[in-house]
Amino acid sequence: MTNMNLRTISSEKIILTLSIFTALFLVLLYLNNTIFHFSFVLIGVLQEMLTIPCILGQPLLLFFAARGIYNNRFREKKYVYAAIALLIIGISFSVTMFITS
Repeated sequence: MTNMNLRTISSEKIILTLSIFTALFLVLLYLNNTIFHFSFVLIGVLQEMLTIPCILGQPLLLFFAARGIYNNRFREKKYVYAAIALLIIGISFSVTMFITS
């Protein structure tokens, strides 16, 4: 039983870490396009390589977080709730970026 709890907590932390990464990447992408206007080749390559996976990964991570809550009978899990909040904010931010552009 203890081994299962450790495994669940580590998957929650992975989901939270990936949601922080995607949200941070999209915020930095937005700031670069509106304020900084960096045109370094390496930054452009990273933007091209990571933009679509981050945008498509957010709903997928949201699905995994919601499925994890549902499968564990809605036990209180602060990492998953923080990840869900971050992902919902990130998805809404992504959608508004596409609408306003």
